[in-house]
Amino acid sequence: MRRAPRLHWVSLLLALLVLMCVVSFHAYTALRPEPVQVTRATHELPEHTVALAFHGGPDPKWTPHLLDALREVDVKATFFVLGTQVTRNPEVTRRIVAEGHRIGIDGFRAEGDWTNPLDLAFAQAALADVLGVHTGLVGAPVEVDSGDRDHQDIGTLVRMSLREGRGVVRLHDDGSIGADVARALATTPGHRFAQLDDGLARAGAADRFTGAVTAWSQRNGGIVLSLLGTAIAVAALLGILRTLMQLGLAHTDRRLRRESEHAPPPWIAPPVSVIIPAYNEAVNIAATVRSIAANTHLADVEVVVVDDGSTDGTADRAEELGLQGVTVIRQANQGKPAALNTGIRAARHELLVLLDGDTIFEPDTIGQLVQPFADTGVGAVSGNAKVGNRQGLLGRWQHLEYCAGSNLDRQILHALRCVPTVPGAVGAFRRSALTDVGGVPEHTLAEDTDLTMAITRAGWRVAYRPEARAWTEAPVTVRGLFRQRYRWSYGTFQAMWKHRGALLENGPMGRYGLLYLLAFHLLLPLLAPVMDLYVLYGFIVADAPLALVVWAVFLLLQTASAGYALRLDGESLKPLWAYPLQQVVYRQLMYAVVIQSLVTALHGTRLEWMSVQRTGRLADAPGGSVART
Repeated sequence: MRRAPRLHWVSLLLALLVLMCVVSFHAYTALRPEPVQVTRATHELPEHTVALAFHGGPDPKWTPHLLDALREVDVKATFFVLGTQVTRNPEVTRRIVAEGHRIGIDGFRAEGDWTNPLDLAFAQAALADVLGVHTGLVGAPVEVDSGDRDHQDIGTLVRMSLREGRGVVRLHDDGSIGADVARALATTPGHRFAQLDDGLARAGAADRFTGAVTAWSQRNGGIVLSLLGTAIAVAALLGILRTLMQLGLAHTDRRLRRESEHAPPPWIAPPVSVIIPAYNEAVNIAATVRSIAANTHLADVEVVVVDDGSTDGTADRAEELGLQGVTVIRQANQGKPAALNTGIRAARHELLVLLDGDTIFEPDTIGQLVQPFADTGVGAVSGNAKVGNRQGLLGRWQHLEYCAGSNLDRQILHALRCVPTVPGAVGAFRRSALTDVGGVPEHTLAEDTDLTMAITRAGWRVAYRPEARAWTEAPVTVRGLFRQRYRWSYGTFQAMWKHRGALLENGPMGRYGLLYLLAFHLLLPLLAPVMDLYVLYGFIVADAPLALVVWAVFLLLQTASAGYALRLDGESLKPLWAYPLQQVVYRQLMYAVVIQSLVTALHGTRLEWMSVQRTGRLADAPGGSVART
């Protein structure tokens, strides 16, 4: 058995990390820091010599005017830029250097935050990206403050700038006043202009790459956030739509069932062949066969166990039971679909019940399962699969998933007449329907979904009978759970792709079934993690605690929906306490399963069958007492 490529996990984690870094950096650049007290360098200049130092830019509107003014009076200045402004205005930054002016750093987001090593590194990275250089001139000096923040009179500003007779004159690069002061100073006699040494050095390849990445994050972070917001809106809309469909259609389905109970159709009891494919099911096969033998169905029940090359004595355990009407067939390992087809060929009756070798039927399950076949248009019937080993948190989570997910989905899709999956744990088929589609398909990992879709497309109706309960063993380890759900998810995508032609047909599978799977089993699991990621971003990075409140409200609605699903399925509400934790932890694992399956499919990797270790605890399951006798 080949392991799934680890590269998929690496690429997924890297993508999530890059996404979080991009939006976090964008938020970082958008937030202004608290003012800081800084100590700036001083520069010794000769008597009657001044250096003009403009800082806070470059500004896309005012810096070009300032550069025009400096060119008119033939004065070279020094620009102490902000890293975020350099990234926003790369062409203006290049013009500053091209026209012979010196360049330094006064911060990354605001004046003075160059004292923070991280901000200084980001500012240098911005210069490396735009100019390909690093500067040694850091921190705009304040030897002479022009007062352009407090005064507008040009004469006053010129006098304040020249009051020391020499030094670095600080001006702000964010308004027209700077250009006017520069012109006035240039025409004032008795002094000359100098430039500060910027100590430019060529940036290395690594620095330029870092600069390009941070610049891209700053420029495009807003777009990424908009896309995330759109994804979240779509995910929320799909979640609300699914909840409404669950509550509405599931309730309608139950109401119709109650109405039919007032005038029930005649109870039918046709002969049935039960087929059990088994591969290394020695720990469960005895309980499974005993539960079938103890059925209360009023007609003949034939049991065919097909041992598909087991190495643990599965066939021997079934034969040792010595039960009447049970036939054991041994064959070399060919896979579950081949084992099912072998059993179908050996079976005598028209109605065929298929179940896995790790499943226990209740005494009336077979009788309940065949009732929809009173309608000659029904080709297959899905039963109600339940988790038998509910012990522990993982077992409770899977129990909730079955009730609030798979079984509730079947009620919805039964109302729409497009059930896409008759589960391998409990299903019944009309032989003529199987003949129409060529038997159980052998080219997908989810042969039950593939088969059900084919039967529906062939014109047969697939029904759901929740009263036909079966208890199945769920994985008891996280690794086993992931392997099982990974196979299910990948196989479902295979079946959806195989039957994509149904979208062009005027049938329920194309109109509803495939679209339902596409929206709620592919698109929603892909988008929902973005919502969780955005909640973390809003709560931790962007200082938006409302995001957590919205997420908590959404969780409460989902919990209420799960409680309703439990009631519809006749289950106790006691396990519901584990549902919020399931949404925080277990749900992430299911999202990873879907994403991993999709990546595997896109990479064109063929996934082989992955078996799950059995524990033999089925006999302790609810409804499993008959299997212990």
